[in-house]
Amino acid sequence: MNPDTTSKNIISMNEVRKREENSFRNILKGTSIFGGVQVFNILISAIRLKFVAVILGPSGMGIAGLFNTASLTIQQFASLGLNLSIVKEIGQAKENESHLADVLASIRPLILISALLGALVCLLFPRTLSSITFGTADYKGAFLILSAAIFFSIAGSALMSVLQGLHAIKPLSKASLIGSLVGLIIGVPLYWLFGTEGIVPAMLVLALSTCTWYLLSLKKTLKVSASAWLHEIHLPLLKKVLVMGIILMSNDLFRNLVNYLVNVYIRSQGGMDEVGFFQSCNTMTSQYSAIVFTAMAMDYLPRLSAVAGDNKKMCEIVNRQIEVVGLLIAPIACAVILLAPIVIELFQTKSFLVATPLLRLLALAVVVRALMYPLGYIVFAKDNRRLFFWMESIGANLLTLFLTYIGYYLWGLKGLGYSAIIDCTICLCVYIAVNRHLYGYRLSAPAIKIIVFSIFASIAMTVVCFLSHGQTMWIIASILLLTVSCITLLNFKRKLTD
Repeated sequence: MNPDTTSKNIISMNEVRKREENSFRNILKGTSIFGGVQVFNILISAIRLKFVAVILGPSGMGIAGLFNTASLTIQQFASLGLNLSIVKEIGQAKENESHLADVLASIRPLILISALLGALVCLLFPRTLSSITFGTADYKGAFLILSAAIFFSIAGSALMSVLQGLHAIKPLSKASLIGSLVGLIIGVPLYWLFGTEGIVPAMLVLALSTCTWYLLSLKKTLKVSASAWLHEIHLPLLKKVLVMGIILMSNDLFRNLVNYLVNVYIRSQGGMDEVGFFQSCNTMTSQYSAIVFTAMAMDYLPRLSAVAGDNKKMCEIVNRQIEVVGLLIAPIACAVILLAPIVIELFQTKSFLVATPLLRLLALAVVVRALMYPLGYIVFAKDNRRLFFWMESIGANLLTLFLTYIGYYLWGLKGLGYSAIIDCTICLCVYIAVNRHLYGYRLSAPAIKIIVFSIFASIAMTVVCFLSHGQTMWIIASILLLTVSCITLLNFKRKLTD
């Protein structure tokens, strides 16, 4: 056979395979797998949240929220932003065993150093962290324990990124499920036995169990020999991973720092209960939206990175992803908006019902955020580091901080919801404009229709819930939710048969 013909056939087969991977059906399949795992994790987290709310109350929720935001801020600083950088490099190297060995050897010291760095921050400055976070040094002992939780959280996240880059769907899903379950079974009794003093030990149990299962899953998944981890370090590759990671870290660090500052500001102005209300609503919206966002990070990013050099193919993938995300998020958000008081009472306590309006507004904001996320990944996939830094790390986070402070100052808890909606809307418009100008990105007609449908449906549900009451509200909102769900199912059916 002619070598040129063979080469052309291989290229043709690869093109067909990539086209199939990026079809609406396969995008939905990948989303449903990771989304299904996330549903289970949401149930586990909801149960844990319920125990925290019942056992610790709003004040305890506030303390847990401050520990979580402090922990995440330190993690984002110490992890050097390696997670997405690892996903990208592993994804590109997974078909080449030699290259994969180079990547594994290069990230090995980075994982260890970043985990140790995070732990050292808490070990060296426990009194300072306690004073900044809580206004007292009484929690310095808890921050010493938190150092171990941060070590295992950073290491576990890095191992998860390796699995993600390998596109190891089943091992990744199983490790996530078992880690969450073990964290629940062992962690919750600590709240019961020790009250607020059990918060940090519970965080440690969750981090340790998750990290352990990711490590075991990775050992079973890697097709290269174990010696790949001991392969000679490839310095140029290490530098590439580290530089991109630091740029990504800046965004994550600033975002968590903003969240940290917002929580401290709310505590100083409204008290610990207000922090608890805000954190509980953030947790609930983060949990249900993670069904979509987690799937996007796990499945969409590797596919987008693979075609980043071809703007036409990139536009097709982005628009298909927007269609899938828009159709998925609309009925979920509408259901949360309608059932907000029931969800709060079910997973927390009646004392949290005061935060019902905030939960509804944050649910609306999540719809806009879900639609903007596929666009936000383009700059990263294109490896435009300077633009990513100024647009994501600086611009977006300063906007969030400014709007959140203004919103809370003017309207209290509701203002946090208003600011989130305005923030996401501005970012969506900026992403569309920037990607259109730099990369020729154009929204397809189907993507525009689904964007309009998702946002309009969510706004309509929010208006109904805010302006009507009692039986009238339930009847109108239930009809609207049923209509949105039917339209979503019909669209999925039509697109899967195209």
